Amino acid sequence: MHEKGKPIAVMVAVSLIGLIFAGSFLGALHHLEPHKLPVAVVAPDAAVDRLGTMMDQKADGAFDLTAYGDEQKARDALLEREVDAVFVPGQGGAQPGGQGGGQGGGAKLVLAGANGKIEQAALTAAFQGVGQATGQPVTVEDVRPLPADDNNGVSAIFFVITTVIPAVILAVMLAVALPKAGAAQRMGLLAAGSVALGGVNAWVAAGLTGALVGAPLELWALGSLLVFAVASFAAGALRVGGPPALGLTALVLIPIGVPASGGPIGPQFIPQWFAAIGEWLPVAAAIDAVRNTVYFDGNATGAPLLVLAVWALAGIVLVLVPAKARQRKHGAATEPATSS
Repeated sequence: MHEKGKPIAVMVAVSLIGLIFAGSFLGALHHLEPHKLPVAVVAPDAAVDRLGTMMDQKADGAFDLTAYGDEQKARDALLEREVDAVFVPGQGGAQPGGQGGGQGGGAKLVLAGANGKIEQAALTAAFQGVGQATGQPVTVEDVRPLPADDNNGVSAIFFVITTVIPAVILAVMLAVALPKAGAAQRMGLLAAGSVALGGVNAWVAAGLTGALVGAPLELWALGSLLVFAVASFAAGALRVGGPPALGLTALVLIPIGVPASGGPIGPQFIPQWFAAIGEWLPVAAAIDAVRNTVYFDGNATGAPLLVLAVWALAGIVLVLVPAKARQRKHGAATEPATSS
């Protein structure tokens, strides 16, 4: 490229990066509204359908109501992360014939504050509105309240972000420090760095600050897996595609991955097509795994762990790509220019 054109290229590249950051974060988080928040309703199907119709008139598609015949089963579903709240109508509430599931004529909303302040506020406002419309008071019960050291429920998000960024740096620093390292040595160093970085961040979160307490060893394991998944993929992308591939990986992980997770708001409050993309990215998967491990006894961690494992496996494959195969690829790419 001509020297005079380089500054223009830099400005264009930086502007495009800014466009990705601004478009992704602002596009996802500028207008927040719930989308199909799963709620268990302890009432017959007909009563739940009637309640759903009434709630859709105020906020179409905001809540996904499922009928449960037993309150305990509905509570179990909440703790197992199958639903985000349980609504028990009171006497004369959502159930036909005036036979409600609550006691003393009042309704009850059971939720988990660990899901975040925004979701808790949305659920409380919506179902207290139901109580006002049906003439019954609604009592709110929080079965998984946030601890004092994480009173806004953002520690899991920031634990993940502060793990992902150093993981990319780990991959870059190892490539710079040991450019001639073999695949086996590189994988060993990535694994060792993952355990070290995951342990340090888990100690800060669970010990030093007390932001995420209750499962320090599990948090260490999750942090290490997250670091390895991100660092190995970044290292593999750099090895196979060079700096452009590494830059693209970083863009996918941070300015796309963070807002696609819902950040401190939650994936149910952002455009659902974007949240669907986020489900397959390490940031969203790790946030779910950390939150479910610390606050929900490790329930519903299988899918997030699978996502992280897929990224780790892809990174291993990229790092282990034989040098000859990479050379043939680069040679094929440059052959037309050479022959001309």
